[in-house]
Amino acid sequence: MTQTSTISPAVRRAPRAMAPTLAGALVGIQAALLSWILVVTPVVAAFTATAGQDFNAGVSWADAARFGSSLWVLGHFGWTVMGTGSDQTMITISPLGLPLISALAAAAMSRLTAARGWPLVGGGLVGFLAVDALIGWVLAGPARPSAWAALLGGAAAAGAGLLWANRPNNGDLLGRREEALGPRLPAGLTASLKAATMIAGLVIAGALALAVALGIGGWRRFADLFRSLDTGTIGGIALAAACLSLAPNLVAWLIAYLAGPGFSVGSGTSFSVFETVGGAEPALPLVGLLPTADPPSFAVALIAVPVLAGIMAGWWLQRQLDGPWWQGIMGAALAGLVAAVGLAAFVALAGGAGGPGRLGVIGASFWPLAGWLWLEAGIGAIIGVSAVSRPWSRRGR
Repeated sequence: MTQTSTISPAVRRAPRAMAPTLAGALVGIQAALLSWILVVTPVVAAFTATAGQDFNAGVSWADAARFGSSLWVLGHFGWTVMGTGSDQTMITISPLGLPLISALAAAAMSRLTAARGWPLVGGGLVGFLAVDALIGWVLAGPARPSAWAALLGGAAAAGAGLLWANRPNNGDLLGRREEALGPRLPAGLTASLKAATMIAGLVIAGALALAVALGIGGWRRFADLFRSLDTGTIGGIALAAACLSLAPNLVAWLIAYLAGPGFSVGSGTSFSVFETVGGAEPALPLVGLLPTADPPSFAVALIAVPVLAGIMAGWWLQRQLDGPWWQGIMGAALAGLVAAVGLAAFVALAGGAGGPGRLGVIGASFWPLAGWLWLEAGIGAIIGVSAVSRPWSRRGR
């Protein structure tokens, strides 16, 4: 009788998982390259389509790529120089759509990897900043002096996207459970910060709704300006991409419009609920959505948007607190202040210099806008708190 022995097949080892830091670095590199490609590709395509025109004489595709890289640096809060010699003009206005694209790209790429935690976030920042430095100091051309500013802006955008993608694990990122952090902060402070977030979100939603209304009412002027530039098919795509990248700037300017001080699109211009003063404006179809005549008398009622946002947040805030009525009043004032500073900073980031001469002033001033927003949102929050606590009643006293 012959005895046969069976040989068990070799057990294949599972492949080792990539180190979280290395995975994060690849995520950051891919996110930076993706956002850069989305900016440079329309620029190079528009140059290729118009290569035979007189204004493109002596310009190569490499020059177009450097120009697109300069726009990418500009979009991450750098600056660039247009023109030559005495006709040089510094452009400092940043299209807020570009850092938003970088943040979304970082979040999307982070979701594609199984790694989580601080090693992923740190590696992602290192990878993004490496590509950011390469673009800023090697490819950007006239925007090269502002590469350090683009590093800060890119780090903020990529960091926001990475943290957003890891938000279910924020407690693990901090090394402790998220629920354990609540008792470490005063309940009133935590509730006030949440109320400030609510105020800011409601005001931004109001500005977005106003932008949609302006788009519906001014689409004919927008289309006429678009056609008057005669950019062709490829150039039209690039121009449409530029308008989309500036759409968050328009929403930010409309926050100043709702608050009362308004904004300017060039020196001597003013767009507010009180008056409209036109003048030299950038040759962008997006400007066609802005009102051309003085607003009607009922437009002043738009100032009620920050007040109503404060009332809703104050009503919510007082229901979260379990203390005397004056604690709610102080929390409402703090919520209004935090929301006002945050919104005014957002509007300030959307402004800058957009061209020579009168186009050097675009946007709204920080301090007047912050004061108006604090007054409106703070009063609204105090009204909301008082409506719940009723300090004037016998029981409240």
